[in-house]
Amino acid sequence: MMKIKVRLYGTLGSHIPDFDPLKELSLEIPEGSTINDVIDRLAVPRKKVGIVSVDDRLAKATEPLHNGNFVRIYRPLAGG
Repeated sequence: MMKIKVRLYGTLGSHIPDFDPLKELSLEIPEGSTINDVIDRLAVPRKKVGIVSVDDRLAKATEPLHNGNFVRIYRPLAGG
């Protein structure tokens, strides 16, 4: 098992009980897990996920994670 930290931005954490948007979540995940696995575990709808970063660099959702990673998940950006 690996330990990672995850921070959800916008309303992505609204369905998680006692979620504090100012703090990160600590998760224990199996070796070989990907960002998609974390998104599924947190029950975040994939269509609501925009940008994902791992340790302050942009990442693809299929990227495998490693012990100690810090994952940030953002909603899609919109503007006009």
